[in-house]
Amino acid sequence: MTRTTYDIMPPTGTVRTHAGFAGAGIAPTGAPSAENLSVASETLGKLSDLVNSAPINILIVDDEPKNLTVLETVLADPSYRLVRAESAEQALLALLVDDFALLILDIRMPATTGFELAQTIKARKKNANVPIIFLTAYYNEDQHIIEGYGAGAVDYLHKPVNVPVLRSKVGVFAELYRKQRHLEAVNRALLAEVGARGRVEEELRLLNNTLEARVHERTEHIRHLMNEVDHRSKNLLALVQAIARQTAAAVPDDFVSRFSERLQALAASHDLLVKSRWQGVELAELLRAQLAHLADVVGPRLVVEGEPLRISSSAAQTIGMAIHELATNAVKYGALSNAQGRVELRWQVEHQPPPDQFVMSWIEFDGPEVVMPIRRGFGSTVLKTIAKLSLEGHVELEFVQTGVNWRLTCPFSKVLDAEKAHDDFEQFR
Repeated sequence: MTRTTYDIMPPTGTVRTHAGFAGAGIAPTGAPSAENLSVASETLGKLSDLVNSAPINILIVDDEPKNLTVLETVLADPSYRLVRAESAEQALLALLVDDFALLILDIRMPATTGFELAQTIKARKKNANVPIIFLTAYYNEDQHIIEGYGAGAVDYLHKPVNVPVLRSKVGVFAELYRKQRHLEAVNRALLAEVGARGRVEEELRLLNNTLEARVHERTEHIRHLMNEVDHRSKNLLALVQAIARQTAAAVPDDFVSRFSERLQALAASHDLLVKSRWQGVELAELLRAQLAHLADVVGPRLVVEGEPLRISSSAAQTIGMAIHELATNAVKYGALSNAQGRVELRWQVEHQPPPDQFVMSWIEFDGPEVVMPIRRGFGSTVLKTIAKLSLEGHVELEFVQTGVNWRLTCPFSKVLDAEKAHDDFEQFR
């Protein structure tokens, strides 16, 4: 506690004394009781304890230092911080620096009276609600009391002051101030909690929106996958059915072996597509899979050459089937059926004129003399019609004296874009 002296002793007249307050001009009526002391409530919780741990500021103003000292002695309490001022200027300066729970003003002061000081203090917004107790040994008339209350006082005490009464009144205002501070602290805490909860709710709302968006995205993705599986399954079944019917019609005596070979070629392409999750395959890898049974002649007799290129899933199925048919025909009847024949399989992208064109060719050399087949089988259908429809391109198939020449030309975008390439085989059932 900061102890400060304030003189509440009248300058003239008989002074009554009390042990411990000699010359103070205070007439005690008895020892202070516990009921007259105002203390902070012990049931306000941790927040209240935190608020009550700081001492309460009380400003005592008197131009007589001894009166200030007496007031400090009378109001001595660990929970109070008494700030003394010996003039109006000191009082106003103290009010600028600190917040006060209570002001105790002597009325009779030089230059500025307690009434005038009170009016100045109340005119300031910061101090407008600070309670003021007037002390006086001179202004005892009713008009003075009325003037005091009019200046903003909450109480008006005459000297000599009754000590228990003064302590009790100060204790009441101190307790009110503590409760006010507690309520303000609780209000700040509640506002902070409301703000925190608002932020949490906003975060939850954003997370919920994100979750809903992701669920919707996943749902749409699953729906798309299901549609894709349905589409691919129907196409695959249609293709298998077309292969079966065309093979049975072309080679009824050798149906099982030819049908199995073609299904194996289709399965090789599908294995690559499954590994890539149907995101396309490298063309060179596709050709290696389709020509795996000819690995011993690849290089010296079978040249495979072209730039690195990743093609779409639909293009991979079409080109894989076409290469399988060409390779099977070359082994049985073409350039790879004798000892000196050879084949060149090449591809490239031609950039002039636009749009870019994808070109793939199969050219046989030094094979036995071939003739154009009398009837059209499934192999011819794959090499010409299916390739043309699936890739929206142009196909040339020639049976020259030294072997088969096949050339595919189509828009480069059809080889790369799986969404635009279609593989409808229904017409070949």
